[in-house]
Amino acid sequence: MNTLTEKNIDQLKNLSNVRWFAVYTKPRHEKKIREYLLEKDIESYVPLVKKIRQWSDRKKWVDEPLIRGYVFVRISLKQQLYVLETHGVVRFVTFQKNLAMIPDFQIEALKRTVDEGFMLKPENYMRTGQLVEVCDGPLKGIKGRIQRIENENRFIISLDVIQASYQVRIDPAILKPVSEDKKTRHISLPLGM
Repeated sequence: MNTLTEKNIDQLKNLSNVRWFAVYTKPRHEKKIREYLLEKDIESYVPLVKKIRQWSDRKKWVDEPLIRGYVFVRISLKQQLYVLETHGVVRFVTFQKNLAMIPDFQIEALKRTVDEGFMLKPENYMRTGQLVEVCDGPLKGIKGRIQRIENENRFIISLDVIQASYQVRIDPAILKPVSEDKKTRHISLPLGM
């Protein structure tokens, strides 16, 4: 007959408080950080996909991170410091100054998709109200906010100065998110998808 000791009870409590979090990494440190975390007995995950890399003398299949600059860790909040002390870890991803928890089902879906060999193509994550810049084509350099998401290639461009809106077809692949700079003043040309 097994009796629960205080240590076992603490371990069970910690297991119930274990959650997935994301940490920002130094560039090209994702796989190494995963190794360091495993040495510390911290569960971590870096989704890897096979890609062909071209060097001057050869081509080779390599495992590259699907999501550059991030490592996922499954920890209790008590383990934050151990993760932050890991070489290459920059900081935790936060939302409204709190660590951003990632639901287990999202990590599980990502793992299963990668493990089953589905072809994954990264897409820019864009949302209504986000400041974006057109990075190619005749509208290159135009910055604006996404006003409405209609479909994958239809945007609403609003000219705030004259209070007018126009619809234009544009490939979302040529849009890139722009960080908000309070010092720079933009003429707002909001885009909606």
